[in-house]
Amino acid sequence: MGNNQQITVFTPTYNREKLLWRVFESLQKQTDHNFRWLIVDDGSCDATQKAAALMMEKSAFHIEYIYQENGGKHRAHNTAVRKCQTEYMLILDSDDYLTEDAISVLYSKIKLIQHENIAGIIGNRIAAPDGAVIGTPMPDIQYASGNELYQKYGLQGDTLRLYKTDILKKYLFPEIPHEKFVSENVVFDQIDRKYKLLAIKELLYVGEYQDKGYSNNICSAHLNSPVAYALSLKSSTETAVTLKKKISYMILYIIWSKKMNVSLTFDKTSERLLKAFLYPVAYFFIKIKYPAFFFQHFEYER
Repeated sequence: MGNNQQITVFTPTYNREKLLWRVFESLQKQTDHNFRWLIVDDGSCDATQKAAALMMEKSAFHIEYIYQENGGKHRAHNTAVRKCQTEYMLILDSDDYLTEDAISVLYSKIKLIQHENIAGIIGNRIAAPDGAVIGTPMPDIQYASGNELYQKYGLQGDTLRLYKTDILKKYLFPEIPHEKFVSENVVFDQIDRKYKLLAIKELLYVGEYQDKGYSNNICSAHLNSPVAYALSLKSSTETAVTLKKKISYMILYIIWSKKMNVSLTFDKTSERLLKAFLYPVAYFFIKIKYPAFFFQHFEYER
């Protein structure tokens, strides 16, 4: 094991003991073991804790396991960020895994993100087992914010994300009482306001969505966390790169806030005026065309 570890691989998990073994095996196969693996167990009631202990005995790298009361992935993320001791943190979900050269490639890219206005690295996820890109390939641009990549350059699909830890520590997720899901964009949008990311073409992250995971149950996740989703739409409106996107998100925000009786304040006068201007349009959708699943189509477009 290396003595100058710069990368922590963070994995939030909940009742995924079997899948966690797959993550472990992919980390064991890394060509570079100079990293730490931080597992935050969000209240699992399966054999996750026992599995983590066995992994620690076998691993070629450092593992830290933290158990906490079930509170949602965003709270697990906050715990990981507060506990992270390395300069960089790679977010790796428990139903996904890395290619064998992922850590090595990321180390080779770190020298390209040393400027203070660069927050980290973004890359495509690929699907198991065929290795096809999930969404669209990374556009031919070296540095851009996440919102620029999605809205200006047409990127689609989930992505690999490695961030500088000191930046993540500035932007923790809001922890709303009785709500257990907050969209990642609530944090990523704030980072996008001040920083850009290095966009890489290398395919390092393999995604495999589960039937009971957040990605396949996004509607119920939002319905059970109405304030958090209002925050997500508000954030997307405020950080939209194009006017078209700003209008789309504002309409969605008005519809959602009206239906769920959630009211948030926009800081900018221009956005408050836009909200007032678009209210009749949103009211039309509420009364005439409101579909219960409307927000699905916007969740991953950023």
